[in-house]
Amino acid sequence: MLDTNGTMDALVLTAPREFEVREVPIPSVEGDEVLCKVDTTYICGTDPHIIQGDFPGFWPPAFPFIPGHEWSGTIVETGPKAAALGWKGGDRVCAISHVGCGYCKNCMSGRYTICLNYGVLDAGHRQHGHITPGGLCPVHGCLSQKPLQSP
Repeated sequence: MLDTNGTMDALVLTAPREFEVREVPIPSVEGDEVLCKVDTTYICGTDPHIIQGDFPGFWPPAFPFIPGHEWSGTIVETGPKAAALGWKGGDRVCAISHVGCGYCKNCMSGRYTICLNYGVLDAGHRQHGHITPGGLCPVHGCLSQKPLQSP
């Protein structure tokens, strides 16, 4: 079991276009939540806009902020309800760390990736991810080849 009283490194957006690597607490899990060791992160189309400060006044909700919501990894700890659903340590998963509410002004305008109500607001690029209910799926197979470099 992971020592969730410890800390981990996180890439923290401190202001538009300004990042720092900081130590932050490892989140604890409860209920139907799982904690994952993040193996790979992905850049979403929304991330550059968040980094540039293109959504002033509503996203990010405040600085400092840990951006990023698309990643894959390995479960290291499960809450009791997640374990009862069959999730277990060692399961490889891919995730999106939010599920839009469908009702806030961002969701209503098609910007569900910056939902104002999705819960954990800083579950982004860090060593261990914390998952929103409904945001996890098992990885049944992975490409053995590295992806092509973007132009």
